[in-house]
Amino acid sequence: MTSKKALTQLRQFVGKLVSDRINSALKFNEWKRIPGNEQFMAQSLGYVRKAGMPSVTSLIRPFFHPTLPLIGLNYTEVAHVTLHAFADGWTPAIRLCRGVVFDRRGTLVAFPFPKFFNYGEHAETQDLPDGPWEAMVKEDGHLAIIFQYRGQVIATTRGSFTSPSGKIANQLLVSRQEAWSKSFPSGMTVLAEFIHPETKVILDYAGAEEFILLAAYEKKTLKDVDHDELNKLGERLGLRVVERWQGDSLETLMKLVKRTEFENKEGFVVRFPQHDRRVKFKFSGYVGKMIEEKLTTRYVMLRMIEGSLEEKFADLPFELREASEKLAAELMAVTARTSKKEQLQYLYELVPVEERTQYHKTVCQKFRKHLETSGQLSAA
Repeated sequence: MTSKKALTQLRQFVGKLVSDRINSALKFNEWKRIPGNEQFMAQSLGYVRKAGMPSVTSLIRPFFHPTLPLIGLNYTEVAHVTLHAFADGWTPAIRLCRGVVFDRRGTLVAFPFPKFFNYGEHAETQDLPDGPWEAMVKEDGHLAIIFQYRGQVIATTRGSFTSPSGKIANQLLVSRQEAWSKSFPSGMTVLAEFIHPETKVILDYAGAEEFILLAAYEKKTLKDVDHDELNKLGERLGLRVVERWQGDSLETLMKLVKRTEFENKEGFVVRFPQHDRRVKFKFSGYVGKMIEEKLTTRYVMLRMIEGSLEEKFADLPFELREASEKLAAELMAVTARTSKKEQLQYLYELVPVEERTQYHKTVCQKFRKHLETSGQLSAA
């Protein structure tokens, strides 16, 4: 299925939300429980539920601009944690739910990167073409999906206009708003990594606050502009363009990935131009730092609360992703407990006794509240 056909499916879904007057996460959580709406979602998203697969209602969620008639779609932690075991679950439409934005008339407003995968974790990444490739260095920030609407340049993360990361991205736009109102290409979605001290994962950017231009899509054709066009766009907007490396064989790429001296570089997003395919790779040095510094139960809880689990961990190599997904699955097992007391006790005891500080308890309480508010946990 092409991206255009998948967009048609998503427009059908958005149209239903609009006609049913769904304009908040709370209303959506109520709406998805109404008989018939699960079947409608499955049809709209091309999702066929097989044994062991989660309900489609748990896989995507809409998000809404606070003042403008804009609806974004994002896949959930449940999709992130469970669908790696069900490759067919990642339908073309669900793969577009990575920050795609429509207005309430169903017009496409922003087209982000469709979901792509780490090397070795999905069938399409296990038999890569042995030929020319180009790679952009993976920066260690957050993805900003930037677009123009009604003359205003707006940014969103893949899951929210108003999350802490979304607010930072829009704050970074303030100083550029006047210039970009004239120079920003209205027919394009601009994808940039935004670097800010508050978005740091592992790498040190010495306090930098900036956008790094990654890619751009033409909204009418969904064309992914080439690197020469991207450089011209960078000059037009006054943005640094992501570093690009090129090679002529898969062997060359794998030798680079295995080098451990790149501790202040995260890795690559590799594009095979002749096959229209992107794949993620990580430098071994970065992976070692990630394991040592960040893979904790509390960290995963906090990322799930703010909706950035994918931004933080989805780029990991398969071995480390398995470890992060195990932590996330252990956390989500709290949904099997029926009372608030049992739920909190379960979360408290996921860490050793010496780590059960007041701060840990506070994070557990916030995490439980997040699950309850998002409709993933009983309020009992």
